[in-house]
Amino acid sequence: MFNDAGIRVYGISYDTQEQLQAFAEQYQVTYDLLSDTDSAVIREFGILNTLITPDDPEQAAGRGFFGVPFPGVYLTDENGVVTEKFFHRHYATRESAGAIRDSALGEILARHEAPAGELATDQVEISAFLSDPSLKFETQSIIYVRFELRDGLHMYGRPLPGGYIASEVTIPDTNGLRVGSVRYPQTAAREFPELGVTLNVYEGVVDVAIPVTPNADLFNPGNRDQPEELVVPVSVLFQACSETFCYTPRTDTLSLTLPVGPLLRPGAPSRR
Repeated sequence: MFNDAGIRVYGISYDTQEQLQAFAEQYQVTYDLLSDTDSAVIREFGILNTLITPDDPEQAAGRGFFGVPFPGVYLTDENGVVTEKFFHRHYATRESAGAIRDSALGEILARHEAPAGELATDQVEISAFLSDPSLKFETQSIIYVRFELRDGLHMYGRPLPGGYIASEVTIPDTNGLRVGSVRYPQTAAREFPELGVTLNVYEGVVDVAIPVTPNADLFNPGNRDQPEELVVPVSVLFQACSETFCYTPRTDTLSLTLPVGPLLRPGAPSRR
C-alpha cells in the first residue's frame, strides 16, 4: 500500500539491532526498523513515555520498559519536516494504514478492495466507503461519505441561518464500534442577491470523514469469538439546490458491511 503510493515507512524503538532483526523475521516486517537504544531520538521528538520511570518496579524483574515512546505516527515531507502526526489517548489505539496513506497523499482514494455502499438521485450520487480493506481491533479507520453533485447544484453546510438545511452525516450507536467526531470539509461562502443572504455551500465532490474504531465490545465476552463482519448504517441528510430552486430535503441510510480482521493473540492460529 505505502510503496505503491511512494511513501517510505520507518519504525523506531529503543530495542537493539539484534532484537529488531529477530522481531522483523518473526513477524515478516518488510519496512525499515531503526534502533534508538538510548532513546535519544524519542526524547528529541518529545514522545518519551514519562509514565514509566527508571526506578519502576518492573525494571528489577527484567522487564524494563523505561525509554519506550508513546506510540504514534509522524508524517514528514521529503525534507524531513513533520506535516502531520497521529497519536491517541488510549495506548493500544493505532491509526489505520489507509487513513495515514490518504493524509500523506492529501487526497481520498476510493479503492475497489475497500467495502462500499452507494445510492443515487437525480441530483447527487452518494457513496460510503472504508479507508481500509477491513476493520482491525483498536485501529482507527475512516468511513468516508462522498457526495457528487450534478453540475450547477449545491448543498448547504454549517453555519446557516434558520430555514436552511445543512448537510449532515451520522453513524448511530453501533455495538463494538467507537465513532469519532464527524469531519466536514471547508465550505465556500456564496452570495445570493435575490435572497439577500450569503450562505455556506458545497459544490462538486464533497468528502465527509468519520473516524471509527472497533473495540472489545465487538467480541463475545463468553467465548471470545468475533464476527467476521460488522454492518454499519450511515445516515445522510442533504438538500440539493440550484440557483433558483431547492429540491425536497432527503434523509437516506447507506448500509456498509465491513469485514473484521482477526484478533491477533500470541501463539494463536490466524483465522482462515
